[in-house]
Amino acid sequence: MDKKHLFAGSILSADLMDLGRDVEQALEAKIDIIHFDVMDYHFVQNLTFGPGLLKAMRKRFPEAVIDVHLMVTPINEKILEDYAHAGASMISFHPEATPHVDRYLSYIREMGCKAGLALNPGTDPGLLRYLWDHLDFVLVMTVNPGFGGQKLIPATLQKVTDVRRMATAANVKPMIEVDGGVAPQTVQACAKAGANIFVVGSAFFAQDDYHKALADLHAALQE
Repeated sequence: MDKKHLFAGSILSADLMDLGRDVEQALEAKIDIIHFDVMDYHFVQNLTFGPGLLKAMRKRFPEAVIDVHLMVTPINEKILEDYAHAGASMISFHPEATPHVDRYLSYIREMGCKAGLALNPGTDPGLLRYLWDHLDFVLVMTVNPGFGGQKLIPATLQKVTDVRRMATAANVKPMIEVDGGVAPQTVQACAKAGANIFVVGSAFFAQDDYHKALADLHAALQE
């Protein structure tokens, strides 16, 4: 993942009855990352994908970069182990889900995955200053988590800028990921704010032609 900008297709917006087909076509279209949302009906009011599905996806697509976003509570060793062993490439969780943020970021890395912290729209990014040594990426939620198809909250772009400035001040270069309402109309603003991974759900998986959808996103980024 050495490109300047990366697109992560969120399977939350895929056709779940034909998920294998959709992921295969997404990878053929050269999507950079498959974004795998995990929800538990507690941290957010939705229920999604378990480690069994991830294991099957990893078996079928051994070369895919799979980004697991844990919207669950509590975070513990068991859930991190289950998703890491099932085939996650990247794992992020929310600081509200555990008092042991530092420990679990380190644990994700120990299991061979990239470690990230996910920030809700109302979460203060100030805690990042104590965690840079354990972070490979920061996921800034640009909508309230739980459901796809939402519109980007404009105020969250300032948070992206704040996170980028904090990282620069600390002389670190984590990837900054944005998730929620990313589309051709908003992707350039996200990039200007400082993001370099863009989670795309309905702007990608809900489109008839994945090649064209990705080309449109790249074109919007370059305008």
